[in-house]
Amino acid sequence: MIDCHFHLWTTDESTPEKRAERAEQLREEMERQGVDRLCLIGEVGDTIEECREANRTVAKYVAEYPESFYGWARVDPRLGDDAVAEFRRAVEEDGLVGLKHHFIPTPINISDPEFFPLAEAAVDMDVPVIAHVMQRLPADQERWDDSEAHTEDVLELAQRYPELKLVSAHIVAGGDAEYRIKTVADQENVILDISGSNCERGYVERAAERLGTDRLVFGTDTWFAPGVGKLSGLNLSSEARADIAYGIHDLFRDDQPGRFTDGELAERKAAAAERFAASDESRREGAVDVNAFVGHWPFRDLDASADALLSLMDEAGVDAALVSSLESVFYRNVHAGNRDLRDRVAGHEERLFPLATINPTYPEWETDLRECVEEWGWSGVKLLPAYHDYDLDAPETTALFDVCADLDVPVVVCATLEDQRQRHPRVTLRGFEDGGTRAFTDGHVDALVDLLTECPETDVVLADLWTHAPRIVEECCRVRRNGVRLDNRVRSGETLFVLDDLFVYFSHQGERLVEEVGVDRLVRGPQLPFKIAEAYDGYVDLLPASDDDRARVGGDTLRSVFGLDG
Repeated sequence: MIDCHFHLWTTDESTPEKRAERAEQLREEMERQGVDRLCLIGEVGDTIEECREANRTVAKYVAEYPESFYGWARVDPRLGDDAVAEFRRAVEEDGLVGLKHHFIPTPINISDPEFFPLAEAAVDMDVPVIAHVMQRLPADQERWDDSEAHTEDVLELAQRYPELKLVSAHIVAGGDAEYRIKTVADQENVILDISGSNCERGYVERAAERLGTDRLVFGTDTWFAPGVGKLSGLNLSSEARADIAYGIHDLFRDDQPGRFTDGELAERKAAAAERFAASDESRREGAVDVNAFVGHWPFRDLDASADALLSLMDEAGVDAALVSSLESVFYRNVHAGNRDLRDRVAGHEERLFPLATINPTYPEWETDLRECVEEWGWSGVKLLPAYHDYDLDAPETTALFDVCADLDVPVVVCATLEDQRQRHPRVTLRGFEDGGTRAFTDGHVDALVDLLTECPETDVVLADLWTHAPRIVEECCRVRRNGVRLDNRVRSGETLFVLDDLFVYFSHQGERLVEEVGVDRLVRGPQLPFKIAEAYDGYVDLLPASDDDRARVGGDTLRSVFGLDG
């Protein structure tokens, strides 16, 4: 596989020894994930001298590790003829593969005439351009510079230069992916890279159906483990996935240094197809998804029926799922969705375990909760405060936590069901009014800490925390020496974190998570049917843990806490 979109992001690259530190770390991750080459993206300067130095740094990595790296050139379009000359020099002298453009820190849109000379140079040299592209909602665009490229800008540039090989980056990084696909579908010189931290199901497959796999290229945007897992988990043939894995190679010019021969490329694609096929046959066993859903999602075509969910679970090696009602996300009276869910999971009780969606600010919520738990025998509670418009530390939330402690049922707290860049333009969630992506914000976490401290006996599973899990463990779950004080009020209830939502893209991040959070507090929740479950399998693999500990993370802890085997 060739990752077409990988940022170097290294503080000191001044000597071969310093570059070796980064190169060896990346090569270890590449070997672990089955990636042959990375297309490195360096920095860009304010002056032409700084741009040249940054490009030469990337070229040094390529020269020192030619079996591992290619490199992109970067320049500031505002530098005019000097920028074009440096771009040409970086390709012709340094052997870089083409041009990477991002509006930060070079605020020039690719549809701006100032960018055109660079596009013309790319056509003349027969090298690709890869551009940061987004599809923000109008309200979100107001918070960003107009120089950020949108799909319309991609189409304008591609139509102006039909011979330009233009890669539109991170199709699933946020925004309306289907809009992007349809906008460029008939513009054959536009290629989509599948990179980005988002791993929603269905979008890449739709792009493959509409554009063909020859117009898709594999990239991670440096979100390495989920990026590799995303490609592996696509609902495409192993051969199609292999074509995408090496798609960027087809855009290199014939004399590109490090280019594979036709025979070498065919062998590598065949080996990749074998790996994908093998991974399809060796799905994990015993896994549990703590954050799955059944029902109807109003904003896109998403098959979330019980039968469809079970099929996805079979494909991903998920044996059991704690499921909530999708309708309850938007119903005012959420209990109506709970009743529908009860009927939908009937007959599947051995694999689908319902959670009661409860809005503690709605009348008779406790009666609804007790019906679900005491009469129907449900496994726990799901809270969606951003959708139901209440604060995490509101008195009503505390009251619900106390009732759940009395009933001995866990509470799963969820932030959002989609990246906020993808939301419907008429839906704004509490606490996400100023944008954001998909995780709980600092303000949400402040409230969570207060709630967990106030209700120490309630078992909780916290989803969508991104980088905040260590703080919650430190403030709520560990005895702390604080000056002359001893802060020894800690939670007695379980405090679990959904691993799939945390920041684990490289092995050292898995090591840090085990150290700061603890493997006994990690559980799985790939959020079927929204996301590609396989994209997060690598998170478990990156944990420095025994097979028994990985089994606990994968499902054993959830089975115990929720009583699924009883």
